[in-house]
Amino acid sequence: MRKFSLLIITALLLSSCSTGEQLPIAALGVIPSCDEIDTSKKTSKELKMSCLDGSSEINYHGIKGPIVINVWASWCTGCKEEMPYFVDLYANPIFKSGEIKLLGIDVDEKNADSGPNFIKSSGMSWPHLEDTDGRSKLVFGPGVPVTYFLDNSGEVIHKHIGAFRSKAELYEAVKKYFEVKL
Repeated sequence: MRKFSLLIITALLLSSCSTGEQLPIAALGVIPSCDEIDTSKKTSKELKMSCLDGSSEINYHGIKGPIVINVWASWCTGCKEEMPYFVDLYANPIFKSGEIKLLGIDVDEKNADSGPNFIKSSGMSWPHLEDTDGRSKLVFGPGVPVTYFLDNSGEVIHKHIGAFRSKAELYEAVKKYFEVKL
């Protein structure tokens, strides 16, 4: 009876600690779909990558914006350091409304579980593509992280090489290149 009472008390204490906020989709163990990404740009170039949720394939060159595209890898120190800034950015109303999109591209992983595990553990609740054979290096270059800002037509308006060193630096880039208030 005593063990049962302790179990009930523990359950009540744990449930009363809830903030009432919903956890990000990725924190719940679900990899977000790429359905929200606009791929209607007409192009003869092709670089197809699979959505990490397994739902579809997307031609990178067909993506229209406005969109921030962050190229990352789970083993990358700079990627790990900047990811909380992207998690915070994605929680901003302008991203939640879909006015500006966010897309991650996972590259150079040692095994198939590394990227999805990193997404889930980091709370990255936006869509992600994966490059499993290194073809994207021809477009993005050999290093990560790198972040692209694409305008409404899908043209690159800015390329940030390396990790963002602060949340303010990332926010300032979004404000500057998309001419928005955050």
